[in-house]
Amino acid sequence: MLIAVSALVVTVLVALPLLAEGSEISPMYRVHAFYYLWYTEPSEGGWTHWDHEVLSHWDAKIAGKFPHGMRFEPPDCLHSPYYPLRGPYSSIGRELIRQHLKEMELYGVGVLVASWWGPSWRKGSHDTQLVNTDKRLEQVIREIEETGSPVRVAFHLEPYEGRNKENVYEDLAYLTEKYMGSQALLRVNGRPVYYVYDSYKLPPGDWAQLLLRNDGPWNVRGTPKDGLFLGLWLDKDDGEQHILPAGFDGFYTYFSSDQVSYGSRVENWPLMQMWAVRKNKLFVPSVGPGYNDAKIRPWNKVSQRTRGDGGSYRKYWAAALGVGAQAVSVTSYNEWGEGTQIEPAIPREPRNGCQYLSYKPSSPYLYMEITRNSSRELGQLIASGNKGICKMGVGGDDSNARGTESSEGANSVPDT
Repeated sequence: MLIAVSALVVTVLVALPLLAEGSEISPMYRVHAFYYLWYTEPSEGGWTHWDHEVLSHWDAKIAGKFPHGMRFEPPDCLHSPYYPLRGPYSSIGRELIRQHLKEMELYGVGVLVASWWGPSWRKGSHDTQLVNTDKRLEQVIREIEETGSPVRVAFHLEPYEGRNKENVYEDLAYLTEKYMGSQALLRVNGRPVYYVYDSYKLPPGDWAQLLLRNDGPWNVRGTPKDGLFLGLWLDKDDGEQHILPAGFDGFYTYFSSDQVSYGSRVENWPLMQMWAVRKNKLFVPSVGPGYNDAKIRPWNKVSQRTRGDGGSYRKYWAAALGVGAQAVSVTSYNEWGEGTQIEPAIPREPRNGCQYLSYKPSSPYLYMEITRNSSRELGQLIASGNKGICKMGVGGDDSNARGTESSEGANSVPDT
């Protein structure tokens, strides 16, 4: 049952030492887009992700009601509800990477948050489609270095099989050794930035051995492996029960559907921001244009959110700016399978039974344009000295589930 909290008008003054040196951080580097490196097409060895399999629900009773197991057949029939302007591309194409970097630069995205499942040599370090992005990450960083692109990289640590504190420590040691000297990394107060997806899957006590300064063997604080670490806030009490005791520097919300989690509902963001201020944590809200994973999860209809010709995306951005966010994460630049991409898409006639949505009547660049305008607005707020000062209604509810229940089962979804 949802219990509404009466709206209150509050003034929040955000003074976060994590961004105390904010004047040296360009507004461009306050807009971060989640960037997926898992795509391949035949000229690079075969299809990956564009031919994603239809996933089965984890409850056998529900799974039996929906098709699953078959794969899509690109280039005509993609796993995505939208069709890319560039067609189904390969993430390891040099020209493609350079196009993406230039597009981000032109449209106000200064940081790509690269999906990474651990080093390629570790068993199980891959996504559900068996793709490891380690070498692809290396190529993106190399392209930034070679082209002089101003876009910078943050790491999105993904939840591969068997992730624990020992191999997280190993991951940080690996990334530090490999990239610490690179100018392609985003650094805040000298530290690289790590978003940690599904961070709740490790107990707070395990994270604390890594992220709270101590004399133990896994401590990274005050060492070259240190960073700015953002955990995932899902449930109402995740701040006190997960983010704080784990030692995270802040948190993000990731999902662009308000049905997936407490953290993804914009009416809860003022309360989350006030908590962040009190606890000296950085809140990086995640904004997105919509959510539609109907092709790969036909049982997850309850989570779908229409785009409303950019209306949903603008609403999320307005909420993020309204709570005085110091940085904003975008879900996503190119997660096509869940329909959260802001990358340009084009109309396409049905082929082989596959239908597609489009951004019509607007331009294929609609969501890039909204991003650019919102990025500029964020920069203006920071420059004006109003950073972190906001007035808005505070709402909330007592829902405290990792995903609400629908008639077809829980809508919390695994990564793709």
